[in-house]
Amino acid sequence: MKFGNLLIAGLVTGSIYAVFAVCVAIWYRVSNILNLAVGDFAMFGALSVDYLFRVENWPLPAAIAATLAVVAAFGYAYDQVVLRLAQDGKRRQEGIVITFFFTFALAFFIDGVAKILFGTDVHAAPALWNGNSLTFATGLHIERAGILVLGCALISGLMFALYIHYTLSGKAMEACGENHLGARIVGIDTRRYRRLIFVVTAILAAIFGIAESPITGYTFLSGATISVTGFIAAAYGGFQKPGRALVAGLAIGILEALLGGYVSTTYADTLMYAILAALVLARPRAMGFESAVGG
Repeated sequence: MKFGNLLIAGLVTGSIYAVFAVCVAIWYRVSNILNLAVGDFAMFGALSVDYLFRVENWPLPAAIAATLAVVAAFGYAYDQVVLRLAQDGKRRQEGIVITFFFTFALAFFIDGVAKILFGTDVHAAPALWNGNSLTFATGLHIERAGILVLGCALISGLMFALYIHYTLSGKAMEACGENHLGARIVGIDTRRYRRLIFVVTAILAAIFGIAESPITGYTFLSGATISVTGFIAAAYGGFQKPGRALVAGLAIGILEALLGGYVSTTYADTLMYAILAALVLARPRAMGFESAVGG
């Protein structure tokens, strides 16, 4: 059952890409800012829980609750101190500066804080579901943490997709990203939605980092790599469609696993990015890159 196990491994890996793609897409949809620090919130969540549980001997639920509270408070404070001045002041920042720079700088800040607090070693939060890998009669194997990761990806993607399409506040959130000034004119509090989604995605990323870190382990530098993979998957959703970003993340993970299993583990990443680039060049609109072809 080599194919089946590769498929499972690809779904687990793709779930990692998918969750961060969903976080990137949902916040870009409301703010037109690409959150390049989303992976750093996951890294901080994993390292913080590991430190509080292993070094400070906190109970695991308390360590998780304290970490999520810190992440939420920091996300709120960052929006109030930095993003509010950049977007809500008399001289609103536009273009590539606000789109990339502010969260790019945030990523470096979180990395530096994590290095000071937790050092440079590899850390992982305690497993939330202990036990050996699950083995089925068909010969398929899956780690318990992998089930949690896949479940987190599917739930988060479905939750945000339903929120956008079937709730009044979801429609208001869409309006914030499509026409910031127009939304303000009709009475939509764009600042509140931006702040809410930023804090929620930061918490979601931290939760995912806690659940996923037993599989891969994290260092203070892991956030950047995670953010890039999420960025790529989100791009295939046009940066605005969390459901499509979820599917793209899962598909990229499966492609990576199959290339590694049937072609070469050495060149799997190179081949994968070549295929992704070819798809964008051949069918940019179908792949979600609407902005690249105009209209």
